[in-house]
Amino acid sequence: MPDLDSIDHRILSILRRDGRISMLELAEEVGLSPTPCSRRVKRMEEAGVITGYAAEIDPMALGLNISVLVSVRLARHGVEGTEQFLGAISRHPEITECLLVTGNIDYILRIWVKDIDALGTFIRDVLQSIPAVTETTTMVILKQDKHWKRPRKGAALS
Repeated sequence: MPDLDSIDHRILSILRRDGRISMLELAEEVGLSPTPCSRRVKRMEEAGVITGYAAEIDPMALGLNISVLVSVRLARHGVEGTEQFLGAISRHPEITECLLVTGNIDYILRIWVKDIDALGTFIRDVLQSIPAVTETTTMVILKQDKHWKRPRKGAALS
């Protein structure tokens, strides 16, 4: 990994906020001319610090009105059970996040569906039909604060 200085971190912060910003605008915001700014971005891309650029899609604009977190416990924890589970869920675009976690569960999935009926069908017919899955627990997300930001490093929590 390359050593990142404060300018690199500012570049990353701006790109996180707006991945479509022009190189000229990015350079102006961080106080560089476009060529050195472009070199820094390219260096971070080549080093794997910047892994890609993506559009954020509003699931509700696609008719996906319900978001849930599903905790999953596997019956088989070896390579076979894990591969079976990951292979089965990889075919379902309803699952937008898959997190391997510690504790008494193995994975947390974020799932988007159009309604409660679709959720019930998905849990029963997809997740619980995977032989490696022994247990699921579903938590419906009631509201997500779109404006919430992590406190900055060193900022006091009140």
